[in-house]
Amino acid sequence: MKAVRVELVVMTVRDQALDVLLVRYPGNEWALPGGSATPPRQVEAAAVEILAEQTGVRDISLEQLYTFDRDQGRGVSIDYLALIAADRHPLVPGAEVVEVRWFPLGDLPAMPDPHRCALGYAVTRLRAKTAYAPIAVQVLPETFTLGELQSVYEAVLGTTLDTRNFRRDVLNAGIVEDVGRERRTSPGRPARLYRSVPGEFAVVAEERRIAGRVRRSPEGGPPTDG
Repeated sequence: MKAVRVELVVMTVRDQALDVLLVRYPGNEWALPGGSATPPRQVEAAAVEILAEQTGVRDISLEQLYTFDRDQGRGVSIDYLALIAADRHPLVPGAEVVEVRWFPLGDLPAMPDPHRCALGYAVTRLRAKTAYAPIAVQVLPETFTLGELQSVYEAVLGTTLDTRNFRRDVLNAGIVEDVGRERRTSPGRPARLYRSVPGEFAVVAEERRIAGRVRRSPEGGPPTDG
């Protein structure tokens, strides 16, 4: 029977950049949070417990990302993806962890190649999701400006979006509603405040242009680490 592990790719947006949560174990090695999920431990329950134990992050929604071969086929790693608001989740290193912190994708420390592979696939998945799901509201406060919403999408996509097209597409998609208040975020005219619409989001074709410049990954999923 193959050994089963879980790994967690937890990301956030900070300073208009996409960051990933990493832990440092004894020996100065940074890695994705993770650990054993051998029976009778349920895999997703193990992922939730391990994330809380190693990082202090709790009460978040996880999405199964991919199952990777590990140790030349002798084991597998079931990886999970999450996008969260960093300021709502204080980081607390667990007993087996020396340090836990956020790293910008453009300034990652040395880490195992399989974890880099999983991270790369997670970024591709997250960017693809912007074409059909309003993921930005997961990292924004209850009320936000359309400029703040656009900044999150730009951080996730790694590209600049046309402001006029973006705002038109979001408003036409019906994923936000005006709360009737304004906030001054810079000199000049105050910005209108919005909130996400409760319940199911109405996603329409125009919203797909938000991710139109992002190249999708080829079919068949990511490579294994052998």
